[in-house]
Amino acid sequence: MEHVVARAPRLTESAGAVFAVLAGAGSATRPQLAALAGLSKPTVSSAVAELEGVRLAAHSGTSSGGTGRSAAVYRLGPAAGAVLAVDLGPALTRVRGCALDGTPLAEATGPRADAADVVREALDALPADAPLRTIVVAVGDVTAPGERVAACARRPPRPVRSSTPWPWRCRRGSRSTWRTT
Repeated sequence: MEHVVARAPRLTESAGAVFAVLAGAGSATRPQLAALAGLSKPTVSSAVAELEGVRLAAHSGTSSGGTGRSAAVYRLGPAAGAVLAVDLGPALTRVRGCALDGTPLAEATGPRADAADVVREALDALPADAPLRTIVVAVGDVTAPGERVAACARRPPRPVRSSTPWPWRCRRGSRSTWRTT
């Protein structure tokens, strides 16, 4: 099965705001979404209907308080998609696919030499109705064995005056010495 990184559908501003709140909350009722998004209840109702129409939100049950009607609870829908995290360690490659709400969907582990096959295995295990939104790769060992290189991914402990824009290009040196090239 071939996976393509999917593009999100165009949403109205209010639907985008409700989706962002729902993604952060995990699940919520319409009144909770209205309060968290700072929108009126009718606006949230139309935004939720829009999100349900493109399967970015789904009804997941009801919540009832002590008095009044039960409120529908919403969560991210299947079309919200999935992400794939790839950890290329020095010996092993670990891959995990998760829905945008954090639900694990796929997992694979194998030797680093077979990294492409391990990624393919995880991709094939993702549900077909969960479009792939992004892939993140972490590389833990980017130097040759025994070689020390300054960590350029974080800012130096003190300002470095240079005409080189961030991120700085670093030369070999100890981790406590910051130099630019």
